[in-house]
Amino acid sequence: MAVRVTATELPHSSPALVYEALLRDRAQDDVYLFESLDGPAQDRHSAVVGWGRLAELRLYADRVELAAPGALGEVLAQVVSAVAGEATAARGDRREWAARSSQEAWRLLRAVQGAFTVDTEVPDTTFAFGFLTTLAYESAWDMERLPQSQREGDLPRCTLALFRHTVWYDLGSGSVRRLSASGQLLPPDSTPLPDVLVTGTAGHAAPAVPEAPTPRSVRDNVDERTFTERVERCLRHIGVGDSYQIQIGHRIDVESELTPLEVYQRLRHRNPSPYMYLVPWAGRTVIGASPELFIRIEGGRISMRPIAGTAPRAADAAQDARRVAELRASAKEQAEHVMLVDLCRNDIGRICVPGTLSVDAMMEVEPFAYVHHLVSTVSGQVTDGTDIWTAICATFPAGTMTGAPKVRAMEIINDIEDDPRGIYAGALGLVDVRGFAMLTLCIRTAVHDGDHYTTQASAGVVADSVPAAEWRETLAKMSATYWALTGEELLP
Repeated sequence: MAVRVTATELPHSSPALVYEALLRDRAQDDVYLFESLDGPAQDRHSAVVGWGRLAELRLYADRVELAAPGALGEVLAQVVSAVAGEATAARGDRREWAARSSQEAWRLLRAVQGAFTVDTEVPDTTFAFGFLTTLAYESAWDMERLPQSQREGDLPRCTLALFRHTVWYDLGSGSVRRLSASGQLLPPDSTPLPDVLVTGTAGHAAPAVPEAPTPRSVRDNVDERTFTERVERCLRHIGVGDSYQIQIGHRIDVESELTPLEVYQRLRHRNPSPYMYLVPWAGRTVIGASPELFIRIEGGRISMRPIAGTAPRAADAAQDARRVAELRASAKEQAEHVMLVDLCRNDIGRICVPGTLSVDAMMEVEPFAYVHHLVSTVSGQVTDGTDIWTAICATFPAGTMTGAPKVRAMEIINDIEDDPRGIYAGALGLVDVRGFAMLTLCIRTAVHDGDHYTTQASAGVVADSVPAAEWRETLAKMSATYWALTGEELLP
């Protein structure tokens, strides 16, 4: 399918205000937002607003679903049927196919991406036209030989959503461009631009920070006693050499009257991060303030930036310097970080040209809004024929979300945790049909589903872990999101 993408320069505007303006006239699942508000310069590339959903593909454990109208839907259905066989159900613009194999899933994603050709002046080293992409943690079951999970629920493992319009904010140059797609198979579009895009948002007030009403209910999916027992099980596995580190999770469910936009406004105020997002996900909404890149592929080069090691920032400069020094000197933090960097090197090394794998930065202390993190950068030039889906299979899920060795850690997690992780510990971002990709880890995240929200975090259990400290680590990681949802503090 041929698509023409035109780029139009726009006056400066606030991505958050543009999103708000679009949402006034559109459904929640027809608009998405990425912002980059704080953190290291190498993570602050861009902000993005997208709208005008054209199609969505959802891959579940037992089926494939496609929603796309008119001629576009007919052609995409043919693409899916060529891989998955004849559709088993069709209703209006929606079609469904029966259970599939793991290998079929990746053939299907390649086929849908490859169905489009793009004519544009936008360089292929950045985004022009492609998919808002989500990968649930459970999509790993389509990548590795893992024991069958009985608790996955009705959550999609992967989604690809295609949008007509994108506003791309280049934070380096300051340019703002509207990217709009047209083509014979795309439905007509006569929606006018919001005024804030035409005139810019100079002089407009920043998004307000709404108050949080008292939540109707708050429930942990595990109490501290049970969590302690799980940590002790992990320690026994580590003691007999099954694993070096295991990431064990804790989830909190909150019923609240806050809208996803209000939660996002509160979260961006409390925890401004390099990878902020407010995106639709299979009838739900994902709100996040992630500090960590999953993968970026640009000009054929893949990079990952694992984070492991944290120290709170202090207002007093001398005290802040002491905390940085303690973080640098911590043998425990160093050991965990080196292990995770080795995981990244191993993952990227599987798909890179020999001799191009590089650790560009090792255990650098990088400042974020409220914490310092130990961060490394690992990169390499991907081999000819390696596409985004091969790269994802080689690297997903991130080792910082599982532990090491990765597959054995995931087997142990599967035995110990009771609930599906869903989008938590997965990844989301943009995948251009021409090869560019930028995906962030889904951490420091809340998921809105109906009248309730969930937020999750994990603690990395190692040989010298203390269960009480690991419990507090999960609370610390959820604290900003929990405050955004409830107005309350998780830790004193």
